[in-house]
Order: sequence, then C-alpha cells, then structure tokens
Amino acid sequence: MLEDLEILNGIITPEFDIYNNIYSVSIAEDVEELVINYKVSDDYVVNIIDNNNLVPGENEVYIQVIKENEINTYTLLVNKEETEQASNLEYLLEPLEVKEELPTYVAPLIIGSCIFLMLVFFLIIFKKKKVK
Repeated sequence: MLEDLEILNGIITPEFDIYNNIYSVSIAEDVEELVINYKVSDDYVVNIIDNNNLVPGENEVYIQVIKENEINTYTLLVNKEETEQASNLEYLLEPLEVKEELPTYVAPLIIGSCIFLMLVFFLIIFKKKKVK
C-alpha cells in the first residue's frame, strides 16, 4: 500500500491521502519527467508508467503499487506549462498614435444628454395618471 507520495519538482493537489487515487500535478516547462518520492508498505513493488518525455499541456503518469495479486493504480494528471512566443515583436513595440483628439465639449454634451434622457424616462414612468 502507498503510504506517502511527494513530487519533488512539481506541485501536487490535493495533498496525498491513502484513499485518493487521482491527483493533479503542475510542473514547469523545462521538466521532462517527475521526480517522485514515495513510501510503501512492506512487500509492495512500485511501477511508474509514462513518466518520461512529458509534453506541454496535459499528461498522465501512473503509479502502480503491486503485491502478489493486488494492484492499486494512482493517476497523476500532469499539466506542463507552456510559454507562448510573441509572433511579431516589432508590431508590439510600435508607439500608439492618436490621430484625432475629441473636442472638449463632447464629454459634457454626452453627460448632459444622459441626464436629459433620465429625466424624460423618469417623467414618463412616474407621471400621475388622472383618475376619472
């Protein structure tokens, strides 16, 4: 039985629990394989599967704990970070040019129009109706 599990070059979530068989592991982009530290009960053999050549994105690593006819498999869902390279650095470094500035009266005109429209809607909604 697996008694303890630790990933030395990644972050495992949730923390190890002997009753949980599925874990998430986050690793950096330069990690090619997990460095796994584990502790098992006596007479158990550990077999680690698919723990090499981890690619960017999602990977699955399996830890089999075997004793005679009993096999318990733990699944590590490994997420390897990937960096995106900027495709056109010259375009990103171009200064932003403002072609035309708005006149100074535009902002007060918009605010005044909004206030006028709110007053009109207020009068329409809350206008007292004549009772006959």
